Amino acid sequence: MTTMPNPATTSDIAARWRPLTAQETTNAVAFLEDAWALLVARRPTLEADLLAGTVSTSNAVRVVTAMVLRVLRNPEGKLSEQIDDYKYTRAEAIGSGLLHVTDDELADITVVARRGQRSVRLVAYGEY
Repeated sequence: MTTMPNPATTSDIAARWRPLTAQETTNAVAFLEDAWALLVARRPTLEADLLAGTVSTSNAVRVVTAMVLRVLRNPEGKLSEQIDDYKYTRAEAIGSGLLHVTDDELADITVVARRGQRSVRLVAYGEY
């Protein structure tokens, strides 16, 4: 269960796509909550990182809205479609119509600890 409210709203969806119909707004509200719950489950420290400022809220909003927009823009998960002798191909990642987060999106909301600084000394041939 999340303790922090979802930073993404239907306004964020509309700003990145187009004005939503009443039904799309209803769907988007549910998808936004599902996406937020999925992210918090995948990244248990996400809420603490957002509160601490180690992950930007704008990145979290971008990731949540991207997850929802994939479903709203392509609810059937079609990758391609053909007219004559009609056929279509489902995208594997969204073929089920379920929300998902990409590895790149997950990396955008993951804090990476800085490792110690390392340096390299360049040496001319024969020099030590």
